[in-house]
Amino acid sequence: MAKFLRLLGQEREIVHEKYFRHREAENIRLLEYDSAVKIQSWFRGLRVRSYIKHLQRCAIIVQRHWRGFMGRRFYRISIKNSVMIMRMNFYNCMATRIQKVWRGFFVREHVHNFYARKRYMEALAIKNQIVRSEIDEYQEQIVSARKKQEHIELEKRLHYQARKHHYLLSTHQKPGVYNSPYWPYPDEMEYRLRAAKPLDHSSRKKKIPSLKGTLSLDMVDHKDTTVKPRPHAKPLPPIQRQKVQGPFRDPVLVYAQRYKELNPSLRVSTDYDGLDSARQHMYKDEWTKRIIDVPFLPFTRNESQYEPLLHSTSKYGHLSYGTEYFRETNASQHISTKRLRTVVSPIPVFEKFKQTYSKGAVVLQ
Repeated sequence: MAKFLRLLGQEREIVHEKYFRHREAENIRLLEYDSAVKIQSWFRGLRVRSYIKHLQRCAIIVQRHWRGFMGRRFYRISIKNSVMIMRMNFYNCMATRIQKVWRGFFVREHVHNFYARKRYMEALAIKNQIVRSEIDEYQEQIVSARKKQEHIELEKRLHYQARKHHYLLSTHQKPGVYNSPYWPYPDEMEYRLRAAKPLDHSSRKKKIPSLKGTLSLDMVDHKDTTVKPRPHAKPLPPIQRQKVQGPFRDPVLVYAQRYKELNPSLRVSTDYDGLDSARQHMYKDEWTKRIIDVPFLPFTRNESQYEPLLHSTSKYGHLSYGTEYFRETNASQHISTKRLRTVVSPIPVFEKFKQTYSKGAVVLQ
């Protein structure tokens, strides 16, 4: 009891000593903490630096071996290229020597040899005469063939004219146009009329060949008949120009246009939700090819809290964007999760552009 009373009398000193020791222990603890942090930082830095040096030595060894391998490889390639260049230069020198010897022999033997040059020129003159004679013969054959073809065409036209004008043949009572009584002998056309047969009614409607630009019988050579005539050049096909549509158009074209096959539009031939289905298919395909479904997270995380801005922080909350600078509207009525779709697609309008429509016998464009 006496001890307890004595302690109560020393209460102020005990509290003061406790506070002093606690403060001293706190100072010592902070000093020890700082010392421990310095020792740990030094040790960790030493360990990291030693590890980096080890990695650097390993990288140097790998780079030394790789650069040595690549250097030896490029050196072998350069040696191979230099050897190939030396060989090509040697071969070129040898080819140059062979060409030099051959050209010298050829010049000495043929170019600067007077008698050989003379024989060559005489043979060349003879060859020239032979070629000229062959060219003249070929030209004569072409001319004779052309004259023969023109003679055949002239004979056809005159024979057709004789058949057409058969009614002008002279009779015993009255001489014809080509059998004048003032000439001692009749015209050549008279003999043609006698030898030809008259045309029937169906043959008269055919196109009559023209006699313009043809030769007379006196200008035609009848000697050469061995060469085949030159064939006629085929005329160019007519230009296919479609007539203007109207009430007098060909009925076959009108019916073909009226009963043509259906041409479905792009809106009918394709799916209306084709784009959405394609996107869903793309998403599914991408999901099946994933290796892991867990999203990628960074290795380091920032634990510091977000510090809001002073001008946007208030105990009543910040204003929504647009209410202060723009007109206030009810934005909820304009927001929808569905995509915008048009009621009528504009594609069929452009599909019918410049197409014709027939109604009855009249076709409009």
